[in-house]
Amino acid sequence: MQKFLEATGSTRDEAIQNALKQLGLDRDDVSVEVIDNGRKGFLGIGSTPARVRVTYEAPDLAPEPAKPEKKERPAEAARPAQEKPEKKRAERSEKRERPAPKKDKPAEKPQKLSITDEDDTPRLVKAAPPDFVPEKLEIERPPRRERPRRERGGRRERRPREERPITPSVPKERELIPVSEEGMKKAEQLATDFITGLLEKMGVEGEVKTLPQVECDQLRLEISGPDMGPIIGRRGDTLDAIQYLGSLVLNNGLDEHVRLSVNTENYREKRAESLERLARKMAMKVVKSHRSMTLEPMNPYERRIIHAALQDFNGVTTYSTGTEPGRRVVIAPDSSYRSHH
Repeated sequence: MQKFLEATGSTRDEAIQNALKQLGLDRDDVSVEVIDNGRKGFLGIGSTPARVRVTYEAPDLAPEPAKPEKKERPAEAARPAQEKPEKKRAERSEKRERPAPKKDKPAEKPQKLSITDEDDTPRLVKAAPPDFVPEKLEIERPPRRERPRRERGGRRERRPREERPITPSVPKERELIPVSEEGMKKAEQLATDFITGLLEKMGVEGEVKTLPQVECDQLRLEISGPDMGPIIGRRGDTLDAIQYLGSLVLNNGLDEHVRLSVNTENYREKRAESLERLARKMAMKVVKSHRSMTLEPMNPYERRIIHAALQDFNGVTTYSTGTEPGRRVVIAPDSSYRSHH
């Protein structure tokens, strides 16, 4: 009988070893299916464990051996057929002479056995004895809800389907709290030193520059170098991680709140344009098909770009669903727009 076990680990090989250790089997005794290869992330941020499913053969419960049929002894087979009727008559007379059994003691009821009895027998399923009587479990079922029926002309009237209201996500306007000139200089020094040291640890050649200030509470930094691919990462994951770590440094080292923006090779602007094109393309599909569409997981900054791009798009509404880091944007048909047009 085939069974399977799921196990996890930091890598695929470690997940397989964890499964083999739990089963006590070798690698050749099982078949492995990789469910998720996992993700390392950057400095432990965004990492997910690898997951595998191991299929193995479990021993079936052995059936009871069949009792061998009794064979006639050669001596009995050699007896003449005349002796058999005499033997039967003797057995009948013995049965008549035997006294009837006494019926003083009532028959004992079979003892109820609990499933929780301790048994050290190494079995997958404990076999119950022939006199096992299971205990009755009294489960209170909730009363059945009766739906009201409305009849019109001998037919059941269908109730109109209630549509759940969708709360659109509108980007909130942030309250800008100005940062003092002294606080901004201190933030610039802290963030520049931290990111420069981080680039050295990563083995990436780069220079950190300060960009002109646009908002009164924001510090803008740009990293430049010959190869910024490792700094950007897959869809900007590494760049977002550097910006997040730098924000933690500023929040711990300053009394004022300073928002940090880290950019390289105009990646932020290019990514914003790409997300706006994607949002409009998906919104057109939603309007034509009248079906909701869910985008890939995004960080709060990218989700805010999607919401802002479709805020004035007729026929659709947007909202976010899920939890971080897998929170997604859903583009849904706007029922209010369809009813008015």
